[in-house]
Amino acid sequence: MAGVPEFSTGSKTGIGTSAVSITSQNLNASRGVQVLASTSNSVAVYIGPEGVTAGTSSASTDGYPLAAGEAIVVPVIEPSKIYAVTASSTATISYMLV
Repeated sequence: MAGVPEFSTGSKTGIGTSAVSITSQNLNASRGVQVLASTSNSVAVYIGPEGVTAGTSSASTDGYPLAAGEAIVVPVIEPSKIYAVTASSTATISYMLV
């Protein structure tokens, strides 16, 4: 029987109208990072690279919107390169390295 692979999890609270990295930890994923918007969020969270905007700016900087309870796997190795922002209010995300 194969062993259970190691993985890391975390969360980011207080995501607001200024884009923030989802983690400041020096972590590396094998395949990517799954990001889940908290079911208690009242606003969408926009996910993207540094400089991401909340669906209110240029199409080239607007992030991928996650409504409460939605998730996406981002194919990046370093989760610190994933940023999150909201158009208003604050939100929370959880993440898991895969």
